[in-house]
Amino acid sequence: GNRWATFGRVSGAYRLSQEKWWPSSFINEFKLRASQGSAGGRPSFSAQYETFTVSTGVINPTLLGNRLLKPEINTETEVGIDAEILGKYGLTVTHAQSTIADQILPVPQRTVSGFSSQWQNAGELQNKVWEVSLNIPLISRPSLSWSTRVNFDRVRSQITKLGVPEFFSATGLQGADNSFRFAQGENLGTFYGRRWVRDCAQLPAPFNTQCGAFGSGAQYEQNRDGYVVYTGGMPQDSAYVKNYFQAQLPAGSAPWGVRANYGMLIQLRDSTGALTQRKLGSALPKFKWNFSNTFSYKRLNLYTLFDATVGQNVYNQGLHWSLGDFATKDQDQQNETITTVRPIGYWWRRGTPDAGIGGFYDILSASEYSTEDATYGRLREVSMSVRVGKVGGVGNWTVGVVGRNLLTITSYRGFDPETGVAGGQLGSAVLNGVDRYTFPNLRTFTFSLASSF
Repeated sequence: GNRWATFGRVSGAYRLSQEKWWPSSFINEFKLRASQGSAGGRPSFSAQYETFTVSTGVINPTLLGNRLLKPEINTETEVGIDAEILGKYGLTVTHAQSTIADQILPVPQRTVSGFSSQWQNAGELQNKVWEVSLNIPLISRPSLSWSTRVNFDRVRSQITKLGVPEFFSATGLQGADNSFRFAQGENLGTFYGRRWVRDCAQLPAPFNTQCGAFGSGAQYEQNRDGYVVYTGGMPQDSAYVKNYFQAQLPAGSAPWGVRANYGMLIQLRDSTGALTQRKLGSALPKFKWNFSNTFSYKRLNLYTLFDATVGQNVYNQGLHWSLGDFATKDQDQQNETITTVRPIGYWWRRGTPDAGIGGFYDILSASEYSTEDATYGRLREVSMSVRVGKVGGVGNWTVGVVGRNLLTITSYRGFDPETGVAGGQLGSAVLNGVDRYTFPNLRTFTFSLASSF
């Protein structure tokens, strides 16, 4: 129903340092620049059609078509500074802000419609980006040069308008199908999932007054991991010897009316006793930076690049799934003592989420246990080449070697912190920070031989 759209752009720059009145010889080049432009994102061709699934001969509606979809319009304004200091140090600072109007989102439909969702022009998204780079020439001689470059960038993406009630959606993967919240004021890529009681004040009354620190003899105590568990006043150090792990508190006498087991985790719930999605972190990093060096001496050229991504979270579903198979090292209690051993269900859960059995596995629901900080630093590239010159009086030969992904520094428990899955409602592996058995980045070495004639 919408087949045409018009887009435009304009840009300009002003080199203040070229003016006669420019007062500073310390900053010998100073340029202000600005630009604004718009672009569009087309709706998916299939979004205009109703879709159905067929299961055991039964036809079920899934997607309600929308023939009135418009393109989402991205309007971006960018301002920046390019400067050169003391005739050698190069500085670039850029700030960009974009607004995506009529954002195309998969909106849940009322049950009466029979369809689960429909693509609509329902939202407005605002992105803010800062980029800074500094180039530093350390040595500059005819046969010897060495320069280094530092880059920094930060991205924030927020839903500023939403024309439909807020909803949860995500990748469509089991256990990660409702990990992201779409609501006005919410940052895109923010993870939501389950949390457990860590503080006595988080328990509902009157149970919060029956709670204390480890070894306090209270009905509910913090354990060695910092989680509040039911103890019934019995010491945790004696739980294994005296078989307290079999003790249960009936639902009518337990917090939120959900049965409690000795030493087991207690999930956070709302005032009605329903399980709630809690904010866990963001798939987008707080910031990124990288550091590169370029070195040349006579016929030798050397380049190194180290980059880091700081403050992003990844739902480590590979680790989480392993909890259900007792296949993680956290579940191995061989080195525990009879005073520190935990009940077998501490990590694992069987049954419905409301069964009250506890356990981090929680039927594969995303949670604070497996949604973890995936900050990393990586030696991204090291390359070296040597110009040999003529061989047998022919050509101008160069030999080289490039190594990539040589070293990764991280506390992330998965194979590779630089991970994600494509598809789903967000569409991007950058925003879908789910590690679902994703093949890790390879360490590679490439050898080259080149010549000009």
